[in-house]
Amino acid sequence: MSWNESMLDASFRGITFDVINTRDTFARDVAQYEYPFVDGGDVEDLGRKPRNLRMTALFWGDDYESRLQAFLVELDKKGSGELIHPVFGSMPKMQLIECQVSHEAENVDYCVVELVFIEAATNVPFFGQEYPTAQADAIFNKVQSALDKEQTLLDNALAPLRTSQRLMAKAKALAATSLNMITIFRSDITGFVSSTTDFINYPGAYMADLQSALSLTSSNSASSVRNNVGTYASPQVANIIVADWNEGRNQLATVAELPAALASGERTAPLPMPIIITEGDIAELVVLTYLQMSLQLALDAADLLGDESVNAALSPADIELVANDTRQALQNAIDKHRELYEATTQAVSASTTDVGITWQPVVNELKEIALSVQQLAAAIITTRPPLIQRKVESVSNLHLLAHLWYGDYARAVELVRLNPQIRNPNALQPGDMLYAYAR
Repeated sequence: MSWNESMLDASFRGITFDVINTRDTFARDVAQYEYPFVDGGDVEDLGRKPRNLRMTALFWGDDYESRLQAFLVELDKKGSGELIHPVFGSMPKMQLIECQVSHEAENVDYCVVELVFIEAATNVPFFGQEYPTAQADAIFNKVQSALDKEQTLLDNALAPLRTSQRLMAKAKALAATSLNMITIFRSDITGFVSSTTDFINYPGAYMADLQSALSLTSSNSASSVRNNVGTYASPQVANIIVADWNEGRNQLATVAELPAALASGERTAPLPMPIIITEGDIAELVVLTYLQMSLQLALDAADLLGDESVNAALSPADIELVANDTRQALQNAIDKHRELYEATTQAVSASTTDVGITWQPVVNELKEIALSVQQLAAAIITTRPPLIQRKVESVSNLHLLAHLWYGDYARAVELVRLNPQIRNPNALQPGDMLYAYAR
């Protein structure tokens, strides 16, 4: 994606202005040590000097004088402020050090303002705008980190079951339930191949099988629309993508509920199960399944929102739906971890395992993933113009409104996407309120 597709409105302290060009420079401060009769010298890097940003702003139009005056009043105030760079995004502490206003006789209602800003604090981010693709990649990495921490937790939690006779009933319940889950996956999921059926002794291998089953379940619910976005009308793409998302979420939720359904008899087990199984007997398997289901949903959300050709077809409400569903699934996984393992923290000094200190890093990773999904959704929504409501003034249709509001009739498909409640786009009535982008 090039910068002209993601350009932001330049502003300083909330006052927006048009920009013709920018010239952003920085230099490093060094100390040079030279010696008699020795060629060259030693150079010590003392750090980067404050960045220097030069912009050429443009004010034009019948009301340019009032807007220019308001801008100059803001520039004349003491202290630093937030600068929104059209390419690099938010820079929170920038100090204006020079301003030059130029008028030319040949250009009526038009002036050019040369601005020079310098960093007013250390560690001011230069590229504050994060792109969806990079944020999606970060989610993939965090998911793998969460799985690694969960495996460490399970190794500690299941260790007593491998040697303690008094926990034999619990071990049998977990083994039977996990074996039935793998058996169901083999019969119900096309392409699923398992590497183990021993959850107690090889939890890492079992987690890999479960992840494979969840991934195949999720991919089976996705249509080919995502790979052929350009061949469909935009509203059609959005409707199908949202339907795919809902279907995938529901199927993943069914897998998450499978251990409890097998234990309670709600789901018929293909292989024999112990006669009596309590909820506590399979608690570790239930928590693990909810965790991996939420992580798969996070991966699906990152894949969906990180694809620019796909998220461009989604309305802000659709993006919020994806983010909220994912965050709710992650919150459920966090709650189940707390319910099962929180008490172990109080007895960590007397415990023979590290369960009391290894479950909290898992929860922290889930929190980070939930925040990343929210930030990814927000990054997509905030790069678009503000969403407002506009009133239809006369009998009209969406193509006519798009031409009237934006000068581009082709943006009618955008209005359809933002207003799914419209039944007949060719018979809009005076007083109808439609969602539309501000520009």
